[in-house]
Parts: sequence; structure tokens; C-alpha cells
Amino acid sequence: MNQPTRQGSPDPSSTHAGAAVEDSTLDAVLNDSDQLLAGSLRDDQRRQQRRRRWVVASLLFGGIVMSVLAYVVAAALMASPGAAVAQTEGDPAARSAEGWRLWQAQEFGPAQQQFEMAVELDPKAADAWNGLGWSRFNGGDAEGAVPAFEKCVELEPRHPAALNGLGQIYLMWRDYDRAETYLKKASPQASAAWFGLARLYLLTGDYPQAQRWARKALAQSPTDEGLKRIIAAARAKQVDPDLRAMLEGPGRPDAAAKSVGEGWRLMNTGKRPEAIKLFRDIIAQDDQSATAWNGLGWALMGSGEVAEAKAAFEACLELDADALGAMNGLARCLYADDQLDEAVALWLKMHAKAPAGSAASVGLAGAYMEQGEPAKAVPYYRELVKAVPDSQAFRDGLKAAQAAADESKSE
Repeated sequence: MNQPTRQGSPDPSSTHAGAAVEDSTLDAVLNDSDQLLAGSLRDDQRRQQRRRRWVVASLLFGGIVMSVLAYVVAAALMASPGAAVAQTEGDPAARSAEGWRLWQAQEFGPAQQQFEMAVELDPKAADAWNGLGWSRFNGGDAEGAVPAFEKCVELEPRHPAALNGLGQIYLMWRDYDRAETYLKKASPQASAAWFGLARLYLLTGDYPQAQRWARKALAQSPTDEGLKRIIAAARAKQVDPDLRAMLEGPGRPDAAAKSVGEGWRLMNTGKRPEAIKLFRDIIAQDDQSATAWNGLGWALMGSGEVAEAKAAFEACLELDADALGAMNGLARCLYADDQLDEAVALWLKMHAKAPAGSAASVGLAGAYMEQGEPAKAVPYYRELVKAVPDSQAFRDGLKAAQAAADESKSE
């Protein structure tokens, strides 16, 4: 994702150096895949019937959903720390800088901890409150992000990134009046708000305004198919059900969703045993909760319990056959057990349902490289490079796959 930053903000380039050799590239890409679908895995509980989620985690990521994520998270860096800072434990600016570094690496739990220490050291550090808001938001805790963003705006009423964060959250919750207020306040300085306004006005039927803001965003991302589709729908003054399902937020989570969300929060802050216990408690009360089974699967997998994770993902998919997070998790379990053909089949099924450049693309690209079929891997790497152009791992993966495919042709 192209992440506009002001002078002095953290370097938005990928943290992966990546090697041309296939094994190193595969390791790096598999690491990226966890982060690419993080939002997807975290927020599966928000899927209801045929409605798709708008965001990562996050994860989910290509086409329209990728565009939403790109515009949402890009503004988070707009107000990051600017000057060189002393690396001392008691320095709030140093804590904040480390928070942004971790945030860029999509380590949202550790980033949150750094920002929490920064605001404790300096409660008037608006940028640290903004960072705390974004690390919570991207970590799956939208409700916890709101007071952090509000505190930032209290300190700096025109803070574009925090205003955009509030707007995106209320848009996700379908509180369109509040979303419009915050997004319009953010829009003069935060281009990330333009996509949000285009979505908002299309969903609320203000088609001229939807076209206006979508065109502004398209001027910055001229190849974005999601924006083009919004403009076409606004011209036709009609939003087809699939497009609405992609753009419409899930609404404010109910008590059950909050419980599952707490499980993800625990995972994101490195408390996997506590997360596993919470997911098991939820399932004990309601064994029909597909989202709790999905969360349990990822918590177990993160703890190295692949066999138990596999069973949890299978239970989730029995309840919700279209749960993309569980589908990816089960494929990853099969991959870990060297069942490559079975993993590929599942990723292909997922790829047919997910936007281009999702974690299914990551899985397929890596699996085909491991199976010695680089020509099959190339199109999936291309999807990933298009979806996440700043990822060095994906660029290295594409380069390695193309080189190996060319070498196979010459033999």
C-alpha cells in the first residue's frame, strides 16, 4: 500500500529484505500472509449471512476490500513522530516512534503497548493518542480506538488521521451522520477520507457526492477498480447487492461479537493462553458460534497446536462454509502437515470467493513454488504485488517465480 507520510514519519517501506532464492522468499511471503489476512481472521465474527466485511485485518485484501484498507490505514502515518528521538525508556517520543515501527510491521498488539506507555508518560502527546487509536483499530478493537482518537482530537481538533479514524469507525458501524461529520473534517488533509466519503454517499443514495469523492480518490489511484465500480454505480443511481455487501459495514458489534473480539485482542497482545480459554468458554456456552471456532483455531495455531487448530477450523466451516478466515486457516494446517495438494485445492476454493490479492493468493503462490511449478505461481504473485505494492517479499517472490519459470522453459 502506498502510505503518504509527512516529513519525519516512519519509513513505510517493507521490513522484509527478501532473497531471490525460493526457500527464503517462501518464508518471507508466508510471514506476509499472516499479516495480509489478519483483519479477515479477526473480524470473521462480523460476517452475517451474505454480507462481506469491509475491512484487517485484514486482512482481506484485493479489489474493493483492498482499496478500503489502503485508504483507511494510509492516513495513520500522517501524524507520526517527526524528529529524531533519544532511545530511552522514559522518552514518550521514543516510545511513540517504536509504536509506529511496530504498527508498520503490522504488530498491532506490541504497537499498542508502546503507545499506551507513550501517553502515560505524556498525556498531551496527540500523535501518540492517534497511534494508540490506529493500533487498537487495526488490532480489532474499534470500540477501544474511539476514546483514543477522541482524546487526540481533543488535543488537536483538526488532527486529520484521528478524524479519519473516527469517521471510518462510524462508517463501519453504519452511523452515517457521525461518519460524515468526521470524514468531512478530515478530508482537506487526509485523502484516506475520500474513499470513505465515496462509500458513505453511495450507500446513502447521494450519488452526485459519491461521484465527486470517488473521482478525487481515483485521481490518486487511477487503476483502482473498486473506485471505478463506485463511480459506475453512482452514475446508474443503483447499487447492486454484491457491491453493497462489499461496501457496507457490519454495524456496531453485539455482546457476543464483543466477546469474540476480546479473544482477538488477547491474541494480538500476545496472550494466547488467555485467548484460547476465552474462545473455549464462548464455545461451551454456544457451540454454534462459527466465529468463536475460527478464533480458537487461530489461537491454537499460533501456539503450535496444529491438529487441534485443524479441528476448530473444520468445526467453523461446518457452521459457515464461506468463512474465509477458517478456510485459510485449514489450508495452512494442511500445508503444515505437508498435504500440499489438499491445501492448494482449498486455497483455490477460497480464491474463487475472495478478492484478488488475498491470503489465498499468498498460499497458492508459495505452494506452487514448493511443488516446483513456478509458472503457476507467477499470476498469484502478480496479484499480490498489485494489491500490496510496498511488499518487498511479494516483489521478490514474483522475481523468483518468473526466473524459475523462464529457466524451466529453456530446459
